[in-house]
Amino acid sequence: MKIHYRVHDHAIEIVRCLGTDSKIVLPEEIAGYPVKKVAAYAFSVKKEQEDQDILVYESEEDVLFQENERLLAGGEIEEVVFPDTVEEIGNYIFYNCKALKCLEYTDSLTRLGSGAFTGCGSLELLRVHLKRGKKSCVKEILGELWQRMDVIFYEYGKSPEGAEAVKLVFPEHYEEAVENTPARILFTQHHGVGNNYRQCFYGRELDYRKYDGLFPLAVAQEHRAVLADMAFSRLTTPCGLTAEYEKMYETYVREHPMETSRYLVEQENPQWLRCMSGRGLWTRESLEEAIRIAAETGKPEMLSFLMNEKHLLFPERKRKQFEL
Repeated sequence: MKIHYRVHDHAIEIVRCLGTDSKIVLPEEIAGYPVKKVAAYAFSVKKEQEDQDILVYESEEDVLFQENERLLAGGEIEEVVFPDTVEEIGNYIFYNCKALKCLEYTDSLTRLGSGAFTGCGSLELLRVHLKRGKKSCVKEILGELWQRMDVIFYEYGKSPEGAEAVKLVFPEHYEEAVENTPARILFTQHHGVGNNYRQCFYGRELDYRKYDGLFPLAVAQEHRAVLADMAFSRLTTPCGLTAEYEKMYETYVREHPMETSRYLVEQENPQWLRCMSGRGLWTRESLEEAIRIAAETGKPEMLSFLMNEKHLLFPERKRKQFEL
């Protein structure tokens, strides 16, 4: 990848990126200086004019692919990874990046330019490394996006084996301007519980209890697939999950056994299947339904796992034989 950059106060500001890969991984340093900022419109094709006062960085390996390199902006990028050194991103940095699906960064990133995620309708996943505490800029990013967003927090310092991952689902929402004709008044009406879930932050820190406490509201409004994702994400990554809300998620799964089993087979998520077994959430009927779906859809590995679970959890009783 070729990077256009500037040097300000012994720190690097990224201006543009060129290359061949839709996944962009920015370096921590260039020319001995830390990469601390990414400029306005850096990944947008809507930039009025290209900067002239720039320096160019490129690795020796990238020289071989110069013929195929292109401007990495707009629909050319699907994933961006910011290093731990990045503290600020500029205005409209991802403006109209309609193919962007995943963004990864750390809690060093504290300053977001206005409209940074305007037009990013395909963005679906944030990977956030919490290396200094529990605060991040997730709330600000979610505030710009209406679609469903999955956020994985990596909390460091708790486990000697590495970071503890916590996955949370923030449902979609949208606003609608509704007119009260007799009074000639326009007011905004919110649809979906996504806006409620986006308010589960205090001082940039997620409140797990407030997040989990909204699940009954989600049950009343959200699709079953979203609810299953929310429930199993919390049951399999239970950081901050109290016994009360743990029981709540388990109860939801038990109350929807058949549709949950079908959905689990469709998703092919072995961690969720093990969660069902480990927490005793299978019924004979739901497990048999999962086996049927796995067989019909041609998923031999999953079928083998489910058949084994049925043998362990619901063994067939041998009939007694009587001699005449």
